[in-house]
Amino acid sequence: MLDVHPPHHAANTWRDFFIHIATIVVGLLIAIGLEQSVEAWHHHHQRHQLEADLRAEGISNLHVVITTLEFCDWMAQWQSQQVEELDRAAAQSRTPAYIPPRNRPAPFSRLSDAVWTVAQTSTMLNLLPRSEAERYAHPYYDVQVATGQLQRMNELLHERTESLDAAAVDPHTGPLATHTGSSYDLSRLNKEQLAEFRKINREMIVAVRVEAQYALTTYALTWGTLNGYSDDENTRRRSEVNAAYYQDGATELLKKFPIPAENTPAPEENK
Repeated sequence: MLDVHPPHHAANTWRDFFIHIATIVVGLLIAIGLEQSVEAWHHHHQRHQLEADLRAEGISNLHVVITTLEFCDWMAQWQSQQVEELDRAAAQSRTPAYIPPRNRPAPFSRLSDAVWTVAQTSTMLNLLPRSEAERYAHPYYDVQVATGQLQRMNELLHERTESLDAAAVDPHTGPLATHTGSSYDLSRLNKEQLAEFRKINREMIVAVRVEAQYALTTYALTWGTLNGYSDDENTRRRSEVNAAYYQDGATELLKKFPIPAENTPAPEENK
């Protein structure tokens, strides 16, 4: 706060009076200017920190998407093999075999939206230009949808485990008794139980395909945002990302749309 002191002697003329008033006004203007400069510098620093945090979270999410796609591809193939075996067995009037999982990929974590959520609740997003905030808003929407779909996948996995409980070859007690490596004898399931098991497997196939599609969309929009592309350009690139993935999986996707290094600066919007 600026302290305004009275003059050491009384103003004897109008000239002295106006000089004194001008001195006070200039002092106040300097103080206000300094205060606004400090506040502007603080907001500038906050904005760059927010952009850095959003960039780091985006790069992390790109890595998560790759492991998510690999897991979804593995899960869809596994469940498809089991459904095919159930259908063949029904057509041949025999007991179906349980298809055990093979070559399970690394597990993946949920996509993160912590930085975005905190920025929204703390009004920090107001520091970003409107166009930049909109570019980040779209991939984070898909992050939230993909997270909801992941919850559906987990529910189906739980239902699948429950449907196989009666078929466990060597059942154990305790909360960690069942896992993906457990052995099952499907001859222990009755007709209704087998039908329920088949239904859950088919629902799992649909769920993982939907999860993979949202993950791909998240990759496309996040990748474009991190590389400085406009919101419209990000949307157009979704088909290119999908084509790259469906051509040769994650290998081709990473080749055409590589994940930025963590220490690379954010580019200016270039489209």
